[in-house]
Amino acid sequence: MTKGVYLGPLGCWLLVEQSGEMVSRICFSNNAPDEPSVLAAKIADYLIGRAPCPKAELDLSRLTDFERRISAIVQDIPRGETATYGEVAKRAGRPGAARAVGQVMAKNPFAILVPCHRVVSRKDLGGFAWGPELKERLLALERGPP
Repeated sequence: MTKGVYLGPLGCWLLVEQSGEMVSRICFSNNAPDEPSVLAAKIADYLIGRAPCPKAELDLSRLTDFERRISAIVQDIPRGETATYGEVAKRAGRPGAARAVGQVMAKNPFAILVPCHRVVSRKDLGGFAWGPELKERLLALERGPP
């Protein structure tokens, strides 16, 4: 069952799929969920600066070791800041793997909690699974008053 909450400032739904406490997916959607989500509400409060980033048990079992390493590095990028794909690759000990980092971010199953929107290109915002407009709005929201 999909649970979620409407993110008014972003104009979309934040959906959470979980079994018990284990989170298998967090994503954005234009479609309403089956029912409300406590975790999605906590994430929404975090996005608008009302609460710290919530902790959740993420199901990493489908990720490769490289994907787990990249996800951990991206989780350390502070709110309101960005890092380039190349910088993330370098932090992972793979300085030539910027494109591989981009591929990991493109299929990130844990939006916001693994903040792939904070990873950008050297020249522009770079890609985002839910479109560049939403990526730009997320970054602007995070740069606003905490």
